[in-house]
Amino acid sequence: MVSIVKIKNFILSPLIKWVIKHPGIMGSKLFLKAMIIFPSKISKTYDERMVDGGQDLHKAMDQGLRRIFNKPQKIIDLCTGTGFASLEVAKVFPMSSIDAIDQITEMLDIARKKARKRGIQNIVFKVANAAKLNYKDNEFDLVVTSNAPIYLSEAVRVLRPGGLLLAVYSFGGEVFLRLNAEVDQYFNKNGIELLEIKRIGNGAYALGQKFKNQGGMDNANI
Repeated sequence: MVSIVKIKNFILSPLIKWVIKHPGIMGSKLFLKAMIIFPSKISKTYDERMVDGGQDLHKAMDQGLRRIFNKPQKIIDLCTGTGFASLEVAKVFPMSSIDAIDQITEMLDIARKKARKRGIQNIVFKVANAAKLNYKDNEFDLVVTSNAPIYLSEAVRVLRPGGLLLAVYSFGGEVFLRLNAEVDQYFNKNGIELLEIKRIGNGAYALGQKFKNQGGMDNANI
């Protein structure tokens, strides 16, 4: 029997390749609409769906967070979903202030319940759009995201010079390694130095640092 992980990699790997090479597609009406409809439909079963492949996601997040060297005080988790990334970050940086945003209220409701159950109090869950953030320039020390498209120009805009960006995925590890040069180019165009891409099982993480001599991005690509 073919596992969900193999099916996911078969379907999503070509999409990852397409988005990295043509990031402007993430600004299309169709893509933006899909990012609302699809998560809304799977919100109640998302955590159950992540059981198959979730181990790679946890390992990738764990190893990625171990590479964070700037002792972040203010952190934002983009497209938090049911709160996986923000909850993991809160364990590693319990004294930090974390904003966890998503467009889907059903997802955020689940995330809040999980945080309360675990006694985590340093996360604020908010309804917001990662493609158009309602934050000032240079506001965060660390931007994290997991299993979500990265609207890199906005992520970089709210990231302080020298701040770090960590993107973690439970799928597409082989694709990210093959497209290392393209990812590096995409990051650089948006004011981020790619520090590392590492495959973890079927997943991967990418770590980047905002150029230290650069403020908000005025002419960045999506």
